[in-house]
Amino acid sequence: MPNSTPAAAPAIPRVTVLLATHNGARWIDEQLDTILAQTGVEVRVIALDDASTDTTVALLEARAASDPRLTILTDPTPAGGAAANFYRLLRRVDFTDAGLVAFADQDDVWLPGKLARHAELLAAGADGVSSDVTAFSEGGPRELVRKSYPQREFDYLLESPGPGCTFLMSNRLVTLAQQQLADPESDASRADFHDWLLYVLCRARGWNWVIDDAPSVDYRQHGSNAMGANLGAASAKRRLGLIGNRWHRGEATLLARAGLAVASDSTRPGLERMLDLFERTGPSGRVALLGVAGQLRRRSRDRAIIGTLVALGIW
Repeated sequence: MPNSTPAAAPAIPRVTVLLATHNGARWIDEQLDTILAQTGVEVRVIALDDASTDTTVALLEARAASDPRLTILTDPTPAGGAAANFYRLLRRVDFTDAGLVAFADQDDVWLPGKLARHAELLAAGADGVSSDVTAFSEGGPRELVRKSYPQREFDYLLESPGPGCTFLMSNRLVTLAQQQLADPESDASRADFHDWLLYVLCRARGWNWVIDDAPSVDYRQHGSNAMGANLGAASAKRRLGLIGNRWHRGEATLLARAGLAVASDSTRPGLERMLDLFERTGPSGRVALLGVAGQLRRRSRDRAIIGTLVALGIW
């Protein structure tokens, strides 16, 4: 006699969205609408404001009063920037029952199905997912920002896998980040960008990261963006300035050390070699670094640029 017991329905993924805000009143309601409307997942939002002087906190409190899926944390001390505020969230949230974890900015538009699609990609064997985005501004053109070029062995040391607002991460990855951020001796807390740091920790640990080629976010561009989409001449000039003053190389060196703190047996030898190359100066070190420049960026044009900058001694 056939078994008449119905098959159990698959569990709906639980997703905790970490939302860092600062003077985001203009767009925060629209951002929350698109997060809380996500289907195929059980979503909750934990928000932490960084000393807003507009009505952001009042808007959050009004939303939380009518929707129990939104929790507001408070901290009277200014964080001093988006990354620092995300680090505070990562330190403070109890991830025991958080499920998967996402980052959210305060001014973007999440596309329907973003979280459900990325949860499927994680379930297929990854600990982090990010994606391409569509950059837009009020009244301006829409432009695809592609981040999904094939990953290279060490691209994670020189670039993030896309905007943090596209990230969905496994519980064990954010717990690993929390442990590193709680350690005052760790280099993790000194990383300037939270999204880049999470990518480093994942790849250095030997875990998989997927960069989805389907845009998941309409990425709003305006004068207050913490980083923006890296489009146009002004953005290129800013990036060249960061390279010229050696900030970029210094950040890559710091992140290599942060990666070594969590490295697996398989990734440790390569990371130790890269850290040595980043710390070396002089012609012989430049030649050695040039030999691996093809593994430092995903896009072919960027690999050519970094190779040229290394050869010239600029990077």
